[in-house]
Amino acid sequence: MRLIRHLKRMPEPLKDSRGFTLSEVLMAAFIFSLLSVACYTIMASSSSSWQVNRARIELQQELRKSQNWMINELRQSGSSVITNVPADGAPYTTITFRTSSGVSGGSVTWSSNTIQFIRSGTQLQRISGGVTKVLAQNISLLQFRRQGATPNLVEVSLQVQKNVPGSSAISGNLSFKVQVRNN
Repeated sequence: MRLIRHLKRMPEPLKDSRGFTLSEVLMAAFIFSLLSVACYTIMASSSSSWQVNRARIELQQELRKSQNWMINELRQSGSSVITNVPADGAPYTTITFRTSSGVSGGSVTWSSNTIQFIRSGTQLQRISGGVTKVLAQNISLLQFRRQGATPNLVEVSLQVQKNVPGSSAISGNLSFKVQVRNN
């Protein structure tokens, strides 16, 4: 009995209360659409930027690896054992040389194996003793040069390039000089 009295005292639903109007629903949907498009645009832009920066870092690493390998081995060479890059100032695409194996009787003795750095396709390769080792990828240019005035100085130019989906090609350049130590 008390329950029935209690239920009768509860307020009736308000007769004037209505749901949302059509214009309110359309406005909310429009605002939500704008926010969704803005979020998608920001995410797509961030993803593209991340891919481009990742490609730049990879290219910088390829340049650094190439430079380290060539500097370490060319320094052990001598101007007299560099066979295919004459000291005429012209650029050459490969270099072949031998490294020092020691000193005998006050003069440098040279290793019997030659070392060659070449670009094959987009790879920088080191060939020695019939063994080919890939040193770096994405190489688009490799040049060696020696000047007549400084035949002990080897100038090296490298260029790398990589295509990134949804963006233009990313490239990088590196030029350095190596002083050969042994003559």
